[in-house]
Amino acid sequence: MKKIIIFSLCFSMLAGILLLGIYFSGSWMLIDKRDSNIINQDVYTNENKLRRAAEQGDMVAQNELGVLYEKAKNHTKSAYWYNKSAEKGYSLAQYNIGVAYENGRGVSKNYQKANDWYRKAAIQGYSKAAFNLGMLYFEGKGVPQDYRKSREWFMQAAAENNTMAMYAMGRIYYYDLGVPKDDRQAIVWYQKGVDLGSMRARNSLALLYSQGGDGFYKDRVKALSLLIASACQGYVVAQNNLGVLYSDGAEDVIADHKKAYAWFSVAASNGLEEAIKSQRNIAEKMSTQELEQAKNIAIKYIEKYPSPINEDDTYKSNTECKYP
Repeated sequence: MKKIIIFSLCFSMLAGILLLGIYFSGSWMLIDKRDSNIINQDVYTNENKLRRAAEQGDMVAQNELGVLYEKAKNHTKSAYWYNKSAEKGYSLAQYNIGVAYENGRGVSKNYQKANDWYRKAAIQGYSKAAFNLGMLYFEGKGVPQDYRKSREWFMQAAAENNTMAMYAMGRIYYYDLGVPKDDRQAIVWYQKGVDLGSMRARNSLALLYSQGGDGFYKDRVKALSLLIASACQGYVVAQNNLGVLYSDGAEDVIADHKKAYAWFSVAASNGLEEAIKSQRNIAEKMSTQELEQAKNIAIKYIEKYPSPINEDDTYKSNTECKYP
């Protein structure tokens, strides 16, 4: 769903550090379930009652039934029930059918219809739909590319505490995507995401503090803390970046080849192919005994820090991966 863009920056005068950043590309693709205020109602947790309620026209039950079919990989039926619920005005279902149309799941891919359904849900205040609508305008899917409109929808989503939108706004300002480059504004938006536990914003803010910029100072200690928190959440880019940082160290960060190997191993285990070569390279710098110790650390890390199976940008941020 997302493309990995490699960019390098000089982490110190002595060592060039390769850091990875995920360029936000593509919308939020996960289906959404029930509202929290009805989550304990028996009708929505009993499949037979759910089916009867859906057939009788209950829009929440219709969306939930669509979710059940989605999980069973029956996308045609899931789209059918999402559409039934969406037509009654249920924002979660409008978002879900929008996702279906954007990805061609159970229906023919149709960006214009995805746009229409996202808009209906976004107008009702559903932040994921607002973010996805912003992405459609950003990428020009089903509509002419329009950075201004994409920013408007991102800002609406961000106002509703959507951390992906905050992260997107940070990257817009950092990479001058439709606006003049503004590192300070990038930091403002990344910090908003960090404050709410965004793994992506934590990684991106770490990159800015690793180099310093217009109006803010270089702070390698803060960068390290942010990367550790993001890597803890399972963000594969941050896991790789920690490996890079520990490979050679820089100023206030002490090199640690064992930790570097372990984090490269985690990133590789979580699907980042670029980390495999780095893992091999760092292994060559260690003795047999050190490598064995590094492998033992890696085994523990791989078990402890898997990438989240969903797209929860704030995964574990309020438990074991708190920052600061």
